[in-house]
Amino acid sequence: MKLTWRFSALTLFTLILSWSAAGNAAVNLVVSDQQTPDHPVVRSLEFFGQRLTQATRGDLTVTVKASGSTGSEQDAIQALQNGNQALARLNLGALSEQSSAATLASLPYLFRSSDHMWKVLKGDFGKRLDRELEQKGLIRLAYFESAPRNFYCMKPIRSQADFAGRKIRVLPSRVFEDLIRNLGGTPVPLPFNKIPEALRAGALDCVDGGTVNFVAADHHKITPWLMQDEHLLLPEVLLISKKTWSSLSTAQQNAIRQSAQEATAHMTKLWADQENNALVAAKKAGVSVIPRAQISMTGIEAQAIKTYNKYIKSSQDLETIVRIMAVK
Repeated sequence: MKLTWRFSALTLFTLILSWSAAGNAAVNLVVSDQQTPDHPVVRSLEFFGQRLTQATRGDLTVTVKASGSTGSEQDAIQALQNGNQALARLNLGALSEQSSAATLASLPYLFRSSDHMWKVLKGDFGKRLDRELEQKGLIRLAYFESAPRNFYCMKPIRSQADFAGRKIRVLPSRVFEDLIRNLGGTPVPLPFNKIPEALRAGALDCVDGGTVNFVAADHHKITPWLMQDEHLLLPEVLLISKKTWSSLSTAQQNAIRQSAQEATAHMTKLWADQENNALVAAKKAGVSVIPRAQISMTGIEAQAIKTYNKYIKSSQDLETIVRIMAVK
């Protein structure tokens, strides 16, 4: 009996150790991104993972999947909602199908500057955006720095008439697609990593995007013209699946939020000189830059306003837009 008791006790002790180890096994969170590994936003996601691993003493780890290796922006959104992926970094404009607030924020020429945009997003409008995203199974952890979106093209655009017949890559968003149609072009929703091939094959004439991305992805070596019309200013967002979020402890959730905020600060530092450096690199590669002052903006903005007519569907929407424009 004594031997049997010792055997049973040893077995029980082993089972306890095994259960404890399993209970404390590290949880790996996958985060997807469309940009290349050397892009500031991807490096900031890696920083986020490092800080989170430190904060949780290895209980939570992060694997960054860059270069659109897990699919498109819309693939990422669906994977988050289904709980098949933990995290994703997206441009806010890609979420217009999920949130009416994101749709309104995506309207062209709405934000006057980065300061204007951040003031709006940190106020009541930002709270509304967060509520709407959560209702769709998405939790916003942080915003990342971004820059105005321009058009870079195979041939120059200097007026609204130059958009006629152009095939233009846009984020998968009804707002962006309608903007291009109103300008006279043909919108082509396409994953970011498919752009170079499409440009070379003539399937695209222009791309909607930021200057840093233009250079980081080597698109400046293909498209010789950059049009600085600054038609859209939207931040990048780091999202976590609500299903993943609900499976975590309060301590783990707090660690994730803290690490995300630290990653935001890290991104801001990395971003500080990126826009100017990218512009210098583009010019050095032979890209011809058309500043906003040299673009006939009157006709372009007149057509862009038609997009507002479609997406401002109520007096409440109109009041929201007026309030956004009134923020100083």
